[in-house]
Amino acid sequence: MTALLVLLVFVVFAALMYLRLVPAIVAVPLMAVAMSLAAGVPASQLGEIVTGGAAQLAPVYVAVIFGALLGRVTLDTGIARALVNLAAEYGGDRPFALALGLCAIVALLFTSLAGLGAMIMVGSIVLPIMLTTGVPRAIAATLFLMAFALGYIFNIANWTFYTKYFGVAPEQLVRYAVLLAAIDAIALLLYAVVSFARARGYATWAVQTGPQEEPEQRVPAVALITPLLPLLLYYVLHAQAVPAFAIAALFGVLVTRPREAVQRLVAAAIRGVEDVAPAVLLFMGIGMLLAATQQPQFAAAMGPLVAGGWLRNPVAYVAVFGFASPLVLYRGPLNPFGVGIAIFTVLLTANVLPPVVLVAAIMAVVQVQNVCDPTNTANVWIANFTGVPIVAITKRTLPYQTAVAVLATLAVVIGSPALFGLHPFASPIRAASADTGTPAGFYAPAGAQGRIAVADDGTALGKAAADAVAAALNGARWRAFRLNADPNASDCARKTYAALVHVETSTFHLMEGDDLDVGLRLEDCGGWIVTEWHDHRVFAHLPAANDAAELGREGAARLHAWSTANAVRSRNLFMFGAAVAPGDAPTYFYTLFRTVDGNMRAYVRAGGPAYVAGMRSDDVIEQIDGKDWWDYGTYQAQQRAYDGKPHAFVIERGEKEYHVQLSAPFVLAAQR
Repeated sequence: MTALLVLLVFVVFAALMYLRLVPAIVAVPLMAVAMSLAAGVPASQLGEIVTGGAAQLAPVYVAVIFGALLGRVTLDTGIARALVNLAAEYGGDRPFALALGLCAIVALLFTSLAGLGAMIMVGSIVLPIMLTTGVPRAIAATLFLMAFALGYIFNIANWTFYTKYFGVAPEQLVRYAVLLAAIDAIALLLYAVVSFARARGYATWAVQTGPQEEPEQRVPAVALITPLLPLLLYYVLHAQAVPAFAIAALFGVLVTRPREAVQRLVAAAIRGVEDVAPAVLLFMGIGMLLAATQQPQFAAAMGPLVAGGWLRNPVAYVAVFGFASPLVLYRGPLNPFGVGIAIFTVLLTANVLPPVVLVAAIMAVVQVQNVCDPTNTANVWIANFTGVPIVAITKRTLPYQTAVAVLATLAVVIGSPALFGLHPFASPIRAASADTGTPAGFYAPAGAQGRIAVADDGTALGKAAADAVAAALNGARWRAFRLNADPNASDCARKTYAALVHVETSTFHLMEGDDLDVGLRLEDCGGWIVTEWHDHRVFAHLPAANDAAELGREGAARLHAWSTANAVRSRNLFMFGAAVAPGDAPTYFYTLFRTVDGNMRAYVRAGGPAYVAGMRSDDVIEQIDGKDWWDYGTYQAQQRAYDGKPHAFVIERGEKEYHVQLSAPFVLAAQR
């Protein structure tokens, strides 16, 4: 019922944006608040969702603002015009060659430019040149948009959104981005060939000129590399987006207008902020939506909608993000800059697909959105400027851009191991019939309910303490018995106990006497450590068995107290073999730790999702999500065990190397 209410809110706001009754910059933050309330998030937390969410994507919109600064420098100093004129000079009076040359320049410019202001400035230069040299209006308008989308694949401000929002590293996307750009470029070239071949009698439309503008100041040749500088700094030297944009902007003004550098930078900053203000506000709303979906109530409500891992079926992935990519139009359900951000956020927080594979899907559908969407302000301006009906632009380009999305998603399905170092998809046949519930062997069998095994450390004191613990735990609530076993050696399917208490003893010689410590470590049926207690006492004499037994009984009393204080978790542990409770975050039941030999190793709960995926305790971790773990750093690598995301691993076990791809995390069923 809660999920349906959340969906109803989603549909209402989708309709409002589709009908253009409410703009996305207003609808998205309102949707974040309304969906939070529908999911059961307390009203007291809405303030944090709004204020914290607005700042959550601050690195993204700061990068957008600095990108707009560079864009304005490129435009206002004449660099963009010089590049366009260069292409026009080489194209001469050959409309086809000229159009392709200008498309290359437009694509280059929009790797760093963004915003409607940049679109208008570049379009005001490029489109008249195309049209006055004989390129038909419809072809000029559509080629300009396709070139813009081609360059935008590498737009650094956009990549900052991908990396910050979805938590992927830029280097994870480079191979895919190059492949997507190649597919997009082929589609553009094919469209140009077909369109020019079909055109009959090129138009001779010309822009009516007004009073002659003041002569342009010549731009030095070295200034033409300004749009390339941020690409070099970001992709090759791995600089952050903001300094990359700032350095390129400073370079641009210093080599073109050195005496006016300060004034030019200030003016560019002001006008740049104006250009991207709507995008900044939209990113604030998207951040609020992300903060809302990170609430446990939201995840619990939307979990059933994405459960089952159906999107890990490669056929479903291509069908949804490839063939159904036109659903991105009109701010539709696949539009990441409209209502679709809610869907992608749910998919992200539910860990349906690895984040980099989800970003690949977004990049594919965005190729349709950037070119074909009639609700884009850029499309509206270009249609008005060229006199081409906006629907005609959509009709002409949609087949080509949909083909780009289909081929891109097919490339992800087929080439994920090479592109991302991942194996995110299941076999289509297996995915259709696989068990989508809790992994088999996760819970203890019915015969193990209420049974606690008590193991010792093999010492005489340990045995005495373990005997006392077993006797203290055995009673009406539980059946405790002595058994030395390793619960982590196998899953819970055939276990005769729901939990195991491991008793260890140690002695330390002090001046006052001998300190005896008796520790109880409580583990579930898969060897996952729940908690532990230690009791110790200093004896003037050499500790004996009865001393260990007494401390063991004190430990058993602590276990009883823990069970009373944690009634739900205790019940699930001793009845079903897992110390879980409602509200627990999705988990794969594994942890990573660095050993003295410098290796990163895993500890895995037997029967848990990571265990089912093929990971085992003491496996040596070599790579995480296609990168060596030390590239993340020790802490960041270890934290990935707790983020609930379906990471991919390259592990070493013995002398062999294995690939492990996590699937769906464990989420407690309602009846537990």
